[in-house]
Amino acid sequence: MSRRAFIAGLVIIGLLIFSLYRAKYGAQESAEEIAAVEAEIEDAIQERKVLLGELSHLSRQEWIEEYAREELGMAPARAEQFARPEDLEQLVGPPVISDETGEPRRNRKEADNG
Repeated sequence: MSRRAFIAGLVIIGLLIFSLYRAKYGAQESAEEIAAVEAEIEDAIQERKVLLGELSHLSRQEWIEEYAREELGMAPARAEQFARPEDLEQLVGPPVISDETGEPRRNRKEADNG
């Protein structure tokens, strides 16, 4: 009987040693994964800081005006380029209205009569 108890004790001790080894190895793998995720988070934080700096720079009014002038050929609007809503029809003509077929008509009377 004591021989069986001794062998059972050895088996149990062996299982405990194996389980402890696996737990330690699993904890080491988890620690490595956590470190990798923390490094990714740190990289993302740094990238966010860079992007916020770029956004701040590109959102400046001076940069937008310079880009519009040099790259797009735009200039600030002059006073004579502004119009009131009631003056639009005189400046650009009556609104173009499309019928069901998609054909443009110049005014409402033509659209209603057609």
